[in-house]
Amino acid sequence: MSAIVPRLIPVDNAAQIFVSINSKKETTMSRIALSLKQPIDKNQLNEALKRIIKVFPFFQVYLKKQFFNYIFERTEDLPIIENDTKWTNRYINFNENKFPFRIKVHDNSIALELSHILSDGYGTLSFLLSLTAEYLRISNYDIGESVLIKKPGDDTTDEEWECAFRNIFPKKGPALKMNPPAYIPKAEMISVDKYYSTRIIMNLDEVRKKARKGNATLNVYMAAIYAFVLQDMFLEDIADGKEKSKLPIRLQIPVNLRKDYPTRSLRNFSYLYSPSFNITNGAYSFQELIENISMDIRHERHSESIKNQISRNLRAESNLLFRILPRAVKQLLFRVFYHLFARSQYSGVLTNMGDIKLPPQMEEAIVSFDIIPCNSPVPGRNTALFSYKGKLEMNIGSSCDNLRLENKIMEQLKKLSIDYEVVYKRDGLY
Repeated sequence: MSAIVPRLIPVDNAAQIFVSINSKKETTMSRIALSLKQPIDKNQLNEALKRIIKVFPFFQVYLKKQFFNYIFERTEDLPIIENDTKWTNRYINFNENKFPFRIKVHDNSIALELSHILSDGYGTLSFLLSLTAEYLRISNYDIGESVLIKKPGDDTTDEEWECAFRNIFPKKGPALKMNPPAYIPKAEMISVDKYYSTRIIMNLDEVRKKARKGNATLNVYMAAIYAFVLQDMFLEDIADGKEKSKLPIRLQIPVNLRKDYPTRSLRNFSYLYSPSFNITNGAYSFQELIENISMDIRHERHSESIKNQISRNLRAESNLLFRILPRAVKQLLFRVFYHLFARSQYSGVLTNMGDIKLPPQMEEAIVSFDIIPCNSPVPGRNTALFSYKGKLEMNIGSSCDNLRLENKIMEQLKKLSIDYEVVYKRDGLY
């Protein structure tokens, strides 16, 4: 039996930050698109949406202001399926009764652009796959079972729309530790109406073999490539007198917590690993970076770091004085918090969505995926990593006017003898 989803739904713990920073410069919108073998029938997709939204009632919401907080308000309105646009992940003004996501189609592709105010990559993928599966069922496909895919008539539970952070972790933690600002490559920003991307497509087995040879997981191996390139850029900037060598290089690696803390929540439920290193005493070799990143992630995963960081965040929102502050004051404090403990802290962002596994019937119908993370004016580029049907993709979303990072990543892949193809979406390159 389905749970009764309330008309008013609190935003989750992480979403409070995303509400406060949502703007044309930082839209909080991530995107997952998939391509089918046949052109999309928009009317048929709309019928699939009418059916599937009933098992995602916590997505059928508008963001509303209250005196103390933002809140999601349930609506019976249906999202309008839009034609896709060249520039993606663009701003939505949630104060204008607009859904915190867009569904877009073009030729044989379906795209879901969804704000982190509503959910994370897992929730985005679940909604998109469930919508696509229902569309295929209407086309007489026999779709198999998957934990990611909901179908009409499935039960909904309180756990799906509640904040997993609040349900699982204690609300007490140690005081926040202020990390020093990290090295951030400087670049000119492009217009807020655009968002560039560079898709680097590799052979999954080939890269896995190289990672195993380096005694690393795939995630650590790709993070080491990213870190090695950032180090090279940092060394160039130091030589040119643009940066001071005392700054650390620090990666942000968001990971899905559902494997270690099982939950059915479709809200935000990710943790940010933050491996870092300092080159004051000299540059690191590629293998040394692999070992450094592996050690940092193991420490964070197997110590109390995850619990402590999340509990610190929960402690702030549960503080009585903070709770009685007006919403506008809270949002100002969240923006300051974000600048001090997030925006200035990371040299680069690498989100790994993992290997996308689907039921055979659905995998036969879906040719490929294209995943691009939300934009950010600092550090200017956010990167998604995922694999599907034997292909590993690194998709770099960029608000920067140059290809310095992207070109250096491809140079490093060549040095490691990793073959790749590249697809650009930016002015002058396609």
